[in-house]
Amino acid sequence: MDLDRIILFCHVFAMVGLFATLAIESVGLRFLRRATSSEQSREWIKLCSLLVPFGVPSALVSLASGIYLATTLGAWNLDWVKVAVPTLVIVALAGGIVGPRRSRLQAAIARNDGPLSYDLLVQIRHPLLLASLWFRAALLAGLVFDMTARPDSSVLVIVMMALIGILCSLSTRLRGPAKSIESSS
Repeated sequence: MDLDRIILFCHVFAMVGLFATLAIESVGLRFLRRATSSEQSREWIKLCSLLVPFGVPSALVSLASGIYLATTLGAWNLDWVKVAVPTLVIVALAGGIVGPRRSRLQAAIARNDGPLSYDLLVQIRHPLLLASLWFRAALLAGLVFDMTARPDSSVLVIVMMALIGILCSLSTRLRGPAKSIESSS
């Protein structure tokens, strides 16, 4: 077996890892937003502790293996390769933006007992948490489409998927934390 095939396996496996990270984050946020007590929220916020150990290595391996493959195979002139690296960087940045908020949320939940306060519910249901998730999921889906279908305009696919991610993000913003809290009471 040659090195390129092993690197390709690592690349695909890392992409699977990125989607697994998004799935873990999605499940955690979904049930965290439904929590009404500190005990429930502590159970679901624990999933956040898996995001960095799964997401960061997956992103780094995906990026490094992709760069290696594009270089050794001479594929930098292909449309889908040109958008892959910037897209992965944007996905990583969008995930990193919510990292500090998630850390503050974990600390606040750890300090809280009993029913969740209004302020904590607002933090848990902050639209940025879901907006980042939707945006990253849309970009990664577009990137996988570009890698597999290799359309005539990969940039157009990524831009369309980014817009879909933004629209989904806006729908979470329109629902906002206050409306979500009022409807759960």
